[in-house]
Amino acid sequence: MFSRVAYDSFQLIFPVIGFFLFAGAFTAVVIRTFLMRRKNLDQLSHLPLEDEKQHLETDRHERS
Repeated sequence: MFSRVAYDSFQLIFPVIGFFLFAGAFTAVVIRTFLMRRKNLDQLSHLPLEDEKQHLETDRHERS
């Protein structure tokens, strides 16, 4: 079973390092999200997703 984990060449270590870097960054973002204060979460939840002016310009083709 552990023979699958053994690396035969040096190049096979790079995907593993990349995976652990990605997993570490993802874990850090999740932990930071859970540790945010309620005030910051409320402020971020009230931010608009797009500008009203931009929204009106993109709807013009549907109105004609």
